[in-house]
Amino acid sequence: MNKALRWTSAFYLFFFLILGARFLTAGINTIPAQMETKEMKQVRVERLLSKLAKGEQVTIVTLGDSNTELTFHTRGCLNWVGLLQEALFEKYGANRVIMINAGCCGEIASGGLMRLDRDVIRFNPDLVIICYWDGDMGPLKKIVQGIQSSTKAEVLLRTPNPIVATNQPQTTPAVVCGKEWPGSDKGEAAKKIVALGKELNIPVVDHYKSWMEADAFHDGPPVSNPNKLWLRMSDAFHPGPLGHIAFYRDLAPFFGLPVKLST
Repeated sequence: MNKALRWTSAFYLFFFLILGARFLTAGINTIPAQMETKEMKQVRVERLLSKLAKGEQVTIVTLGDSNTELTFHTRGCLNWVGLLQEALFEKYGANRVIMINAGCCGEIASGGLMRLDRDVIRFNPDLVIICYWDGDMGPLKKIVQGIQSSTKAEVLLRTPNPIVATNQPQTTPAVVCGKEWPGSDKGEAAKKIVALGKELNIPVVDHYKSWMEADAFHDGPPVSNPNKLWLRMSDAFHPGPLGHIAFYRDLAPFFGLPVKLST
């Protein structure tokens, strides 16, 4: 193959990859209009938004596990933290939002509590966004209370995404590839986090609920429709690029941001 032909082939391959990615991301509809709740429209991080509207600089810290820390699962794309920062940049301009990603792969809430002073409180944040998978509400509650007693920050809790079944036909009991893994406890963890938010009077982004509703709402096979669970995932536990776009679209209403970025 001559050099010109190789360059032409590479160009068309790149073109179709970009076109396919745009098609998939445009197709994701995490919160269909028919399902958008009154609560989601009203609950916003008002103190943070008020400072931004006045032209002041704000600091946001994100605390969590591998679905907060930027990892290989996004395949070189922005994760939800970067997407949120980009959306705030587009709306408010340069150097208005200092975004600190304090996620730590493999960590549970008790680990986040141990490093709270070093990785969160010392930055005197305006907002802290928190998500842990383990469902242990004791340390999570102490994290929130520690932030509230030491800073003036608003706190936003997030629930985990569902664990999604992989293609393992020998599994007993049988699982359906691309659907929620039977017996996984993330639904219960999400309920506990939502209840904790109500107890402490802080907002909760319920990713688990919105993902399961989107999966049920949209027709199509579970492994070939970008609104279903599996194409959002990098593996059974970790969302890939489309999953982090879905995370961002769940978060956007809390910040008064568009669910679709201009990029």
